[in-house]
Amino acid sequence: MEITTKEEIRESPNRYLRKSLFVPLKRCRTGGTTGTPLVFYHNYFMTRQKERAYIFDIWKAVGYKPFDYRIIVRGNGNSRIYYSWFENALIIPQNCINEANRKELETKFSYSKGFYLHVYPSTLKIIINFFGDTLFKTFKIKGVLAGSESFPIFQMEYYETYYGLAFAHWYGHSEYAILARYCSVCKEFHFYPTYGTAALLGSGKEKQILATSHNYYGTIFHNYLTEDLAIDSETECPIDNFPKVKTIIGRKEEYFIDKCGEWKAFGPYLFGIHSKFWEMIISIQFTQNAVGVLHVRYVPSNSFSKNEFYEFLNLRFSQLELEFEEVHFIEGTKRGKHKYFIQNLEITDKWNN
Repeated sequence: MEITTKEEIRESPNRYLRKSLFVPLKRCRTGGTTGTPLVFYHNYFMTRQKERAYIFDIWKAVGYKPFDYRIIVRGNGNSRIYYSWFENALIIPQNCINEANRKELETKFSYSKGFYLHVYPSTLKIIINFFGDTLFKTFKIKGVLAGSESFPIFQMEYYETYYGLAFAHWYGHSEYAILARYCSVCKEFHFYPTYGTAALLGSGKEKQILATSHNYYGTIFHNYLTEDLAIDSETECPIDNFPKVKTIIGRKEEYFIDKCGEWKAFGPYLFGIHSKFWEMIISIQFTQNAVGVLHVRYVPSNSFSKNEFYEFLNLRFSQLELEFEEVHFIEGTKRGKHKYFIQNLEITDKWNN
């Protein structure tokens, strides 16, 4: 079996690129688990619409219909709370979840007609902790739409039982090659066979996920090594006969402590970035050894601008003091993975539900 890696696409991008004069392509990038951005192309008009159709199919499991009202607490790309008419959604950057905005946030979340809450699994914890159990239970949350991070099943079941929440959870990635939905019946992940083809590589318990995209134009991903891991399924599900896996081992929930002593989810701050920021660096890693402080190690690229890089991160992590260190190399884990965040402070019991 011929396997395609990120490194091969970086070294020979045109070899994996299929163009047409009639199909506009959009240039995209992703950080990936290696810490080095992967630049790829997709059909500007079709890929996102296809993605949205499948995502809506996942969300309908909790009753969501297109254009239903959502409150979104995910990426941290803005410093203000605002409404998106196109999405019919209230966008709340994680930085805005603070005491100064408490009255406004309580009003927004107390919307009498109810709403769908669109979050990272880690930001859900932040929201519950901010409002407290008693107030949070009064919100009319029709369903929780949770993606972009691993969501421990025991944790999801705890939220379902204790807060009465219904979840739509899924696995996907920026390359638009494969997509899987979490099934509440068998408690496993079903891959959409019409979206892309997923396969597992390896003989151990934890196997590597290979992805073959069904997109015809743009960067062609064939037996593409996603660098995510999965545990194969050993059961059948009465819902459908889609290919499925028991567990997907992806990006985990991670937290830091800001200057005010508040815990914040790390994922939205870094993985919500979709800009030329990733072109300025080859690799980056954040470490917290003290409350309110993050140490930032980075390997600059040829496009690096120190002033722009420092200004961007200081604005994004405005509730922290950043210490910058330029290095030549950032070591990976024993498996060769890149670790974006290292937390050396103790996490209190309230985060271990």
